[in-house]
Amino acid sequence: MSGLNFLAQRHQAAGAHRRFHLLLAATATGGLAVVLALAWHIAGQAAQQQQLLNLLRTEHARLDAAISLGRQQDEKIDELERKRRHLETLQQQRNDAPQLLGELAQRMPPQVFLTTLVQQGRNFTLNGSAPSHRHVMQLLDALRDAEGAQFFQQIELQEARSAASAVPTNAAPSAIAPGRLHDFVIVGHLAGATQ
Repeated sequence: MSGLNFLAQRHQAAGAHRRFHLLLAATATGGLAVVLALAWHIAGQAAQQQQLLNLLRTEHARLDAAISLGRQQDEKIDELERKRRHLETLQQQRNDAPQLLGELAQRMPPQVFLTTLVQQGRNFTLNGSAPSHRHVMQLLDALRDAEGAQFFQQIELQEARSAASAVPTNAAPSAIAPGRLHDFVIVGHLAGATQ
């Protein structure tokens, strides 16, 4: 009987299988290396992105703190400015009262007496009495003249009426003629800032 020798074909087939398995192992190893390299690269990029994100969060928090501090300082500046304006207003009013009294003393006609003087801010009200309506008009003219206009504005006679003859307590008996007195109310406004 003659035999066939398949050993050479088996040996060739086994070599082909071995080469295939080696090629498959090399391809899998290469693919795994590429995947690991990509994973390592992506992990490095993610780490850089995380570092950048942390840096941005830190800077954002620092800027938020600086903005908050700036707002607080702006509020303090606004509060100090409001207080400064209030103090200037109080100083102005403190200077206005003596100047108002001095100007009134210079312009007061004889026989005209003030009973009350009320000042609220830049506005004032004079209440008083005079022996005649003519004396009240003299006071109005004195307050409205060119020199008075530098200190007084919007001078108006708000009320004038005849009253019973009562001599003011600070008046000399000879200063007022006998007869009826004329009570008056004058309102006005102080002109610009005092020096």
